[in-house]
Amino acid sequence: MKALAKVGCGILFSLALFALWYSVAANYDYKALAGTYIFHANGESCTLYLRPDQTFVQELTNSGEMRRSQGRWNRYGQAHVSFSAEFLKISGEEPNAAGETHGQFDKVLGIFPKLVLAPLPDGPMFRRKLFR
Repeated sequence: MKALAKVGCGILFSLALFALWYSVAANYDYKALAGTYIFHANGESCTLYLRPDQTFVQELTNSGEMRRSQGRWNRYGQAHVSFSAEFLKISGEEPNAAGETHGQFDKVLGIFPKLVLAPLPDGPMFRRKLFR
């Protein structure tokens, strides 16, 4: 009887743990994706601050020159995103037909978001900072 109770508790714990992981992994709303994202490649460095109110601040450094922009970001579908025209172009990025920067979010291990800009899946990749 004790062994059966332990197995039952183990199964319930596993189900609860899976449910918790899934609630994080499946959450692609603005609040879950907001944060600071970092890109470094080809002598270029970019910090992108995504806010839950659908605004962003971008700081792009290239050849020692830092430029800053502000604009809006819009999530569509489950994980796709587009940025307003204020977004500063990153090397290797391909804008859509309307000239907007766009891409998609992925989650490493289903928990840690990363942003990949077009062309997908090999475009410039931003990693989210885990700690401020």
